[in-house]
Amino acid sequence: MTEQLSLFHPAEDPNAAGPGPEDGAAGAVDEIFGRCRRWRSRCGLLDLLEFIARFPAYSPLNCFLIHLQDPAATQVATARVWLRKCRRRIKAGARPIVILAPMSPVLFVFDVRDTEGPALPATAFKAAADRLPPKPYEATLHNCGVQHIAVREAAASGIPAERTVRVTPAIRKRHPELGLEPNTRYLVLIEAGLSLEEKYAAVALELGHLFCGHLGIDGDAWWPDRKDLDLERIDIEAASAAHLVCRRRGLARAGGRFLAACREADRELPPFSLNAVFQAVAHIEAMGKTVWSKPRKHGRY
Repeated sequence: MTEQLSLFHPAEDPNAAGPGPEDGAAGAVDEIFGRCRRWRSRCGLLDLLEFIARFPAYSPLNCFLIHLQDPAATQVATARVWLRKCRRRIKAGARPIVILAPMSPVLFVFDVRDTEGPALPATAFKAAADRLPPKPYEATLHNCGVQHIAVREAAASGIPAERTVRVTPAIRKRHPELGLEPNTRYLVLIEAGLSLEEKYAAVALELGHLFCGHLGIDGDAWWPDRKDLDLERIDIEAASAAHLVCRRRGLARAGGRFLAACREADRELPPFSLNAVFQAVAHIEAMGKTVWSKPRKHGRY
């Protein structure tokens, strides 16, 4: 995998953020992302994230691979899914899009314009609902507890600028009303009175900080220690992760606020780790799907 994806010499860009190419696919993602100038602006980044949000059935990494091969793609599926779900067949000479697949090296998908057959059913690809069912949020909160992360609501006036902190004896003494468990390692404070969608968005932002490594690591950490990043990179990574999580859930209004200023104030971005964002998004999304019994020691795509 490293030999396939590592396209550039590591010494060419000493300012690149994130893993190097010697770290395999993770480093290759950041290599490619850092070299392409169309993604170095805020508008370019937002366009890329919007593309990735368009395909919630696929992992962020696979969406990135789809974008690399066919940035005009709008709806993709395997030949089997196109036939079974939509009764559409792949056109002769269609070019497959290669993505990674579990339990096998690769999977081939095709964009809708490379298929032919009946018009797409209205239910073939779900539209954004802008509503969040309770279960994903409840599962996320449960899995936060499993990972020793306490999420608590508080009045806006009582929430500090840093809404996610490591739990220390001083924090426990300052907040006895929060009833923190003895094994709690992180505290996430969100504003009381928010809608369910706004709560989920707020938690996604703070978990983005945590899983991008902005608070360092602990005994259960699968993420790297990246607490020494400057504030601008920290904000870009966490906002990008939260934006993707919300948009891929269909929460257009909740997700849109994180990068809302990009269109109005477009400028070049500092180097940051897209790989860290992808891993954080994949982990947060997994937290909302099933209830865990123990911490997961990985941030798989």
